[in-house]
Amino acid sequence: MKRIIPAAIVAVVILVAFGYWWSSDTQALKRRTQSLLSTLTLESGSGKVTRQMGVYSLEKLLEQQVELITPTVDQANGTFDRGEMKSAYSWLCNQSNQTRFTLKEIESVSVTGETAQVTFTLNGLVELPSYRPVDGNFSVTFDWRKSEAGWQLTRAKWDKIP
Repeated sequence: MKRIIPAAIVAVVILVAFGYWWSSDTQALKRRTQSLLSTLTLESGSGKVTRQMGVYSLEKLLEQQVELITPTVDQANGTFDRGEMKSAYSWLCNQSNQTRFTLKEIESVSVTGETAQVTFTLNGLVELPSYRPVDGNFSVTFDWRKSEAGWQLTRAKWDKIP
């Protein structure tokens, strides 16, 4: 009995510490970032219906207005409402051979009240039937805002790493 009580106390402390860590804003932002990249990844040979299911994830991950800044696709620069982003995603689902966004390293996560910024590197590929507008390593910054729906993306900026 004397050994069980200290072991139980240690187990409770570990569970509480893990719960605190798991629910922290930093960890939530890392999970949201990975979730968005996973949603944008469309495997070669996957069916259109399977691909289109990702649009439901976008609803939760995107703020009503999202600003995109990219040097690789001129038409993708600007501020777009969530509906436009979902339409662009649907187009990509139908037109791309495959897309891949592989997180390489999270460089920083900074949280200031209800806003946050995640800076990371990734390997990206968007393969369309006739060309690849995205192919290589990128430095990316996601800006997030906390809302009732959780952390939602407000801005994405990426630059090609030479």
